[in-house]
Amino acid sequence: MIFTKSYKFCLRPKVKEKMLCSQFAGASRWIYNRGLAERDALWKEEKRAVSLFEQNNALVNLKSQEETSWLGEIHSQVLQQALDDLNKAFKNFFQRVKNKETPGYPRFRCKGEHDSFRYPQGVKVKGAYVWLPKIGWIKFHKSREIEGKIKQTTVIQENSKWYVCFSCEIEKEVAEAKHDSIVGIDVGLEHFATIASSECMQEIENPHFFKKHLLKIKHLSRKVSKKKIRSNNRLRAKCKLAKCHATIRNRRKDFLHKLSTHIVKNHDVIVIESLKVKELLKKAPRYLARAISDAGWREYCKC
Repeated sequence: MIFTKSYKFCLRPKVKEKMLCSQFAGASRWIYNRGLAERDALWKEEKRAVSLFEQNNALVNLKSQEETSWLGEIHSQVLQQALDDLNKAFKNFFQRVKNKETPGYPRFRCKGEHDSFRYPQGVKVKGAYVWLPKIGWIKFHKSREIEGKIKQTTVIQENSKWYVCFSCEIEKEVAEAKHDSIVGIDVGLEHFATIASSECMQEIENPHFFKKHLLKIKHLSRKVSKKKIRSNNRLRAKCKLAKCHATIRNRRKDFLHKLSTHIVKNHDVIVIESLKVKELLKKAPRYLARAISDAGWREYCKC
């Protein structure tokens, strides 16, 4: 059976390589926004939709024009993937409309928010170096070996750091199901989780990562609000606040994944309550919604 597994590593790019990554992410964002603007304009003026095939064909003309000739320096598949993301966004939008859900029309991408670009092929890994077409070999922190065949590679910027994500296909035999050890899990706020098995009952303490950093976050948020909009001082203050949030997020993820891995490796059948976390966050008071978000119930249920 074929499984999909993702790996995420921190890149160690040099100054020139950082500039190229920023250039590729900027081009991907520009193509996405241009494609969205084109679809909006055609629908308003002619009540006509443009296809992904038509937008991909238009990339050739864009590269030949003097104003947009800089697109020739970007790998063509990176630009095509940006348009593919736009097409998927519209498909999801129409699917939500069909299911009578909150639709959420595709939005324009902003600089500095989730900057990324993707390669569908052509990426090679040799030791602790990764080959990105039209960028070159970049060193990365290889914390574990990569299994399977690389199908897609995404480069993401998070808090002034660049990360590379590999989506790999792994072929493994499915082991026979066992029912020797059964465990039930009940999540909470005072205790993060209560794990009950036939042998014993264990209570996992809630680490309260956000609560511990709340005073610091309030202090940094006030600093951001006092800075002049679109100034360098405001940008630096926002970076400090983003780093604080990233620290909380990484610590929470580390705690959740270590706990879930321990449970999966030591038990055959796991029973956990099904929670509609999204509805709980909407209906709960502010202090309770903050505590639920801090606990990371949604992430834990996915683990």
